Amino acid sequence: MHTRYLTFLFTLIILLSFCTGLFCWAEGVIVFAYRGITYMMHPNNTMPTRITAEGISTPSPDGRFLAAVDSDPDRRNVLHIRDLRTGKKIRSLILQVHSYVDISWSPDGRWIVYAGNPERIRAGRGLETEIFLISPDGQRKRKLPHPIGERPVGFVWAPDAQSVFYNLAATDRRQEIWESKIDGQENPKKHLLFHERASFLNRYPFYSFSPNGKEIAYTPVHEGVFVADVEGKNHRKVTDLVHENVFADGVGINLEVLVKQGLREFFQVDWAPNGKHLVFSAETFTDDYGLYIYSFASEEARRLVLLRDSLPILPRWVGNSLPVQPSDKIAVTWGSIKHAEK
Repeated sequence: MHTRYLTFLFTLIILLSFCTGLFCWAEGVIVFAYRGITYMMHPNNTMPTRITAEGISTPSPDGRFLAAVDSDPDRRNVLHIRDLRTGKKIRSLILQVHSYVDISWSPDGRWIVYAGNPERIRAGRGLETEIFLISPDGQRKRKLPHPIGERPVGFVWAPDAQSVFYNLAATDRRQEIWESKIDGQENPKKHLLFHERASFLNRYPFYSFSPNGKEIAYTPVHEGVFVADVEGKNHRKVTDLVHENVFADGVGINLEVLVKQGLREFFQVDWAPNGKHLVFSAETFTDDYGLYIYSFASEEARRLVLLRDSLPILPRWVGNSLPVQPSDKIAVTWGSIKHAEK
């Protein structure tokens, strides 16, 4: 009993050493891209860590690995699997597509979805973009049905990993999103989950489902961050301002002016693994860009990182579990070390 008490006390001291301020933003890591480079940072930190410069990427749901797409000397699209912490390359897989457009790792870790053209584009001829699934070990591949003649972009997985949502480049400013089941047994289904005046500017995901699958967060470009039921009902704005208690950015921005003016445009959003926070990208009225974290408990937002000349894109908030495999190995699924109750 005495040993167990000392262990608990030591653990508590370690946790408090990381969470000494008013805000302690809990678990996981946030992965985002900035000017073609992928970065990672803990929600309690102030400085991101550079991972890779391979372009658009997606982290595994447990926060252990990163999948990024690059081109080889023959202009083939190559999927690289890396260790998220070190950037070390674990394996590379050649994708059978050209004009690659997007990528996302499934919540259960079993699939990576991507889109592209199976044939090389030739002058005067347009080719259709198709949706593909590939397992992280490259052993399983699958093609998903989608609306023919349209370009699917901005992949968002359902929390149960049984379907993929996306919007269509031709209808980028509209409210509709599409869903394709990964078993391929159903035709794609259209959904209208946002409030009727909502408009969106970017090709990347502007919405995210809560981990329990009951709510959706989304970001109309000029309005703020909204949350609604997953059926598209009971819409409520959760934030369009930034709290004063932000980390210093070191670039000379007047924080009080930033707070009073709020945020001008909103872009992408993702849900924390614990369901208690959101991370979103936005532009300020001083023409700066940043990532911001919203807490449902305090109903306040604070800035995570501020950037002057370009928008941080594709914020993904993933877990931080204890792996059962060595860090240089990869399997189809991953697990966590769990303590049995006695």
